[in-house]
Amino acid sequence: MRTILLIFGLALLLGSCSKEYQIRHKEDRIIGAWEFEKVFYKKDHALFRDDITYEYRHDIVEFFPDYTAIYDDYSLGSIFDGDWILIVDDDYYYDEGSDLEFFIDAVFYDFVNGEDFKLFGSIDRLNRHKLHLEAHDRRGKFTFKLRRL
Repeated sequence: MRTILLIFGLALLLGSCSKEYQIRHKEDRIIGAWEFEKVFYKKDHALFRDDITYEYRHDIVEFFPDYTAIYDDYSLGSIFDGDWILIVDDDYYYDEGSDLEFFIDAVFYDFVNGEDFKLFGSIDRLNRHKLHLEAHDRRGKFTFKLRRL
């Protein structure tokens, strides 16, 4: 009985360490400057998605290790300060066998117009060079494809 409890406790300890490792690993990969490469929007029940990259052309999001961020809006010529956090959903199941889904939640503050905005989405792909996010609103789904600068 003791052996079973010891094995169970060890498995629980190792499992929790691997989750924390995965979270830190994702956070380390997110840190840096990202430029919007492609942005698509698909309305609910629509057959095709719209390419809305022109609305985000040359915009840059930079995530810092202290969980602050900036959004450089090229078309407005403004930079917005913000905060970000990585959210983990334990109940999601990936085909690769992982049971974690990661979300990025970033809030940017517009002190001039008083209209804060958010970038919230599930991380579909994250490596050294690419970050793909999928976000939903009331009318449809955004797909953001960013590349590291």
